Amino acid sequence: MRKQTTKGSQTSNVFWDNLEEVLRNKVRQFIQDILEEEVTELLGRQKSEWLKAVDGQPAYRNGYGKPRRLTLSCGTIMVRRPRVRGLEQRFESRVLPTGAR
Repeated sequence: MRKQTTKGSQTSNVFWDNLEEVLRNKVRQFIQDILEEEVTELLGRQKSEWLKAVDGQPAYRNGYGKPRRLTLSCGTIMVRRPRVRGLEQRFESRVLPTGAR
């Protein structure tokens, strides 16, 4: 009988599992940042910033909608779409449309 001198691939599996989790978190944060940037572009001001221009958008941020699941090749992530109040039309995100899956 031969004696096994190497350990199993246990450490390799742990590394890849952690790498996938880190990748999912980075992708989730990237999409969340893009959604926040969309609202900032729409309103013309940063979060918690007062309305400066007289002819600016009278709309304001109003928290976040329900968490939505996005299925990617690396797994499923949860993203929360920012809500905007006071617009004449409903805010429709280009990145995460309301009815799209």
